[in-house]
Amino acid sequence: MKTRCLILVLLCLGSGIVSARQVLTGVVSDKETSQPIQDVSVDLLRLPDSSLVESATSSSEGIFLFYKADTANTYALKLKHNLYKSMSMPVPVKKTGLVNSLGVLSMEPTFFNLKEVVVQGYKVTVTERNDRTVYGIPEGLQKTSSDGLDVLRKVPTVQVDYLNEDITVNGRSNIKIEVDGISRDKSYLKRLHPSQISKMEIITQPSGKYDADIDAVINVVTNPAMRYGLKGMVYAGAFPIAKEAYLGMANASIDYGREKISYYVAGNGIYQNLSIDSELKRETANTFMSQTSTQPMSAGLANFNAGFIYDPNKFNDINFNVAYNSTSIQAGNTSTATTRGVSNLFRSESDTKSQSGGLTTSLFYKHFFDKAHKQTLEAEINYYNSLGNTSRTDFSNSYLDSITNAPLYTSPDQWEVSNTTVRNLYGQANYSLPFDSVYVLNLGLNGNFNRYLLDNSSQTVSGFTPNNLDYADLRVGGFAEVSRSLKKGNLRLGSRFETSRVSVGSGSPHLYRSILPYVNALYTINSDNSLKLGYSRRVIRPSTSQLNPLVSVVDSMTISQGNPHLKPAYRDNVQLTYTLRLPFKKTTINLSPQVFYEYKSGLIQQVVSESTQAGRFISMPANISNGYEYGGNLSINAQIGPVMVNSNVRYSLFHVDKYLDQIDATNRQGWNWNGFVMCPLPANMHLITLINWNGPMLNGQTETRMDLMHLIGLGKQFKNNSVLRLMAYNPFSKDFMHQQESINTAALKQTQHIYLHKDVGVMLMYVYSFKVGKTIERQRKTIEEQTQDQLLKLPINF
Repeated sequence: MKTRCLILVLLCLGSGIVSARQVLTGVVSDKETSQPIQDVSVDLLRLPDSSLVESATSSSEGIFLFYKADTANTYALKLKHNLYKSMSMPVPVKKTGLVNSLGVLSMEPTFFNLKEVVVQGYKVTVTERNDRTVYGIPEGLQKTSSDGLDVLRKVPTVQVDYLNEDITVNGRSNIKIEVDGISRDKSYLKRLHPSQISKMEIITQPSGKYDADIDAVINVVTNPAMRYGLKGMVYAGAFPIAKEAYLGMANASIDYGREKISYYVAGNGIYQNLSIDSELKRETANTFMSQTSTQPMSAGLANFNAGFIYDPNKFNDINFNVAYNSTSIQAGNTSTATTRGVSNLFRSESDTKSQSGGLTTSLFYKHFFDKAHKQTLEAEINYYNSLGNTSRTDFSNSYLDSITNAPLYTSPDQWEVSNTTVRNLYGQANYSLPFDSVYVLNLGLNGNFNRYLLDNSSQTVSGFTPNNLDYADLRVGGFAEVSRSLKKGNLRLGSRFETSRVSVGSGSPHLYRSILPYVNALYTINSDNSLKLGYSRRVIRPSTSQLNPLVSVVDSMTISQGNPHLKPAYRDNVQLTYTLRLPFKKTTINLSPQVFYEYKSGLIQQVVSESTQAGRFISMPANISNGYEYGGNLSINAQIGPVMVNSNVRYSLFHVDKYLDQIDATNRQGWNWNGFVMCPLPANMHLITLINWNGPMLNGQTETRMDLMHLIGLGKQFKNNSVLRLMAYNPFSKDFMHQQESINTAALKQTQHIYLHKDVGVMLMYVYSFKVGKTIERQRKTIEEQTQDQLLKLPINF
C-alpha cells in the first residue's frame, strides 16, 4: 500500500514538472533596418489544433511576452502588422528553464522601393518610447522637402529658423544632432536627400549617455539600402526680403555606395545681406534714454562635409567624417540716443568684421556581439580646432547739439579686437548588454576637454584695460542604467555622474561634482493609447561669450562684458505624456497632451543695471536666483485624407525669485505654436504652409515676444526628379521679423523693438536629385537564416 502511494505521488510530481509554466518572449524587428517594431499583433497558438492560448502586442522595444505557455505542449506564433508581411513560425521546444527566449524575429516590409522610401498611402506613424517620440516620415512629407534639415522643420516640437538655421526643441537651443546614433552637425542634415530619411526621433529627456548640458537630442534614422549606387542632389534658392535685404543659398552633395562601403561629399552655403532697425527706451529713477539704431549686415556661412560609412560585415560599423565650417560677418551700426538727466544727444558709429570657423574630425565604431544587434559596444572620438577666429570693431562716439544735431565733440578713433582659439576633444565608449530576455544594462564612460583662449586688446578713451581669458574645462563622466521590458511597457532607471575641473587663468581650479539621476516609464494601455512619465536632472553651463571678460564700450550708453566666474546651473524636469491614436478609414490622428514641471537653480541670465557713471549702464551675465516653469504641451500629428497636419502648442507659466534690486520676484506666462500643413494638388503640385508663433518668454530680467511667422508656398514636381518651389514669407505682415524685449523692475524699465522690414519676402527654390546604377541587394544568408526559412515552410494551418 505504501509503495502504491509513493508511486502515485511521484507520478503527480512528474506530471507537474512536465507541464511547468514557462515565460515565452522575443523581439520583433524590421528585416531591412534591424529596428524594433512596435504594435505587432502576436498570437500564441497551441498545436496541433491551432487554438488561441494568448495574445500580445509588441512594445516600443519590439518585445512581446507570454505567461500561459508550458513545457508539456507545442506552440506556434502568428505575427501581424499593417506595414509588414504576416508571418508564422513554430516555437522551439525548451523542456527546462522558466524562460524560453526566441531571440529576434525579423519581419519583411509589405512594400519597399529602393529608389524612394514609401509609406503605404499617407498614413502618419507616431511611436512613443520611454525617452523619445518617433515620427515616421511619409512620402508626402519627403516630396515637399528640399533636404534633411527641411524635413526637420515639419516635425512637431522642432523649430528651425530661415535666417541662421538655428534649431530649437520646445524653445531649448542646446541640441545634439545624431544620424543613425552618430554625432553630426546640422549641416550634415543638409546633405541628406529627404527620401533617405525613414524616421525622426525626438529625445526630450536624454539618457546618461549624453552630456548633462544637452537639452534634447534629434536622431535621424536613415534607410541603409539608400546608400547603394551613385546619387546626388543640388539646389539653389533666392530670397529677396526688401530693397537692400536678401538671402541666397546653395547646397550640393554626392554619394557613392557599394555593398560594404559608401562615400560622400557635401557642401552648402548661405549669403545674407540685411538691415536691422531697433528702438530702445530705458528709464531709471535718475535717467531716461531713447535710442534708435540701424545695423546693415552682410554674412556668409559655408560648410563642407566628407567621409565614409563602412560596414565590413553584420557585426561592425565604422564611420569617419571631416567637417569644415566658416562664418564671415561684416556689420555696421549707427545709433542715436537722447538722454534726460545729462541733457545730451549721443551718436555712435561702428564697423565690425568677424571671421570664425573650425575643423571637426570624428571617428565612430560600433560592434555587435550577436546577430540580434542587441549586445553592442560603441566608441566615438571627436576633435575640434578653431581656425583664425577673430573679431574687430572700429567705432567713434559723438556728442551732438540737441537742437541742430551738429557734432559738438567726436572722440578719437577707437577699436576693440578679440582673437579666439577653441579646442575641444571628446571621447566616449558605451556598452549595452541584454540579459534574462527582458533586461538591458547600459554602461558608459566619456571625457571632454575644452580650452578657450581669448586674446583681447583695445584702444578706447574709457580707460578700461582689456582682460584676456584662459579657460580650461576638463570633464570626466559616466553613466549606468538598467531597463526592463514589461508586457505593456518599459521601465528605465539610471544616473549620470560628472566631475569637472574648471580653471580660469592662473587662479586656483574649481571642482564640480554632479550626480544626475533619471527615470523613464512607458505604459502601453493598448495599441492606440499609452502613458509616459519621465524625470531627469540636467546641467546648464555658461557659453564662451558669457565668459569673455572683455569690457566693450562700443555703445556709448551701455557697457557690455562677460563674467569668467560663472558657475553651472541645474534644472530638474518632470514630464507626463499621454498619447492617443485615432484611426479612421482615411484619417489617422495622433494626439500627445503633456504636462511638465521644471525647477532651475543658479540660473545664468543677462542682467542690466545702472553703473556708477551717470547715464551709463552695464550688461553682464550672472548666476541669479532660482526659478521654475510649469505648463502643458499638445502635439498633433494627423493625416486627414490626403492632407497632412503637424502642430505643437506649448503653454508655460514662469517664476523667477528676487535677485538683489535688479530682478523682482516675477511671474509670467508664455506660449509657443509651430505647425505645418501639406496638401497635394493636381499636376504633381502641392501646397504647404508653416506657422511659428512665440509668446512672451522670460529670461531673467528680460521678457521676449516674437510676432507670428507665417510661410505659404506652392511646389511643382517634375519627371526628371526636380522640384520648383515658390514660397511667401509673412505675406500679411509688413515685417520679416519683429521682436520685442522688455525689462520691468523696481530699478529699471526698458523696452526694445527689433525689426527687419519686408518689401517682398518671396523665396524661389529649385531642387534636382539623381540616382545612377542599380541597387545592390544583399543576398548572403547564414545557415541559421536558411534553417529559419525552412521552419517557416512547415505545413502548419492557421
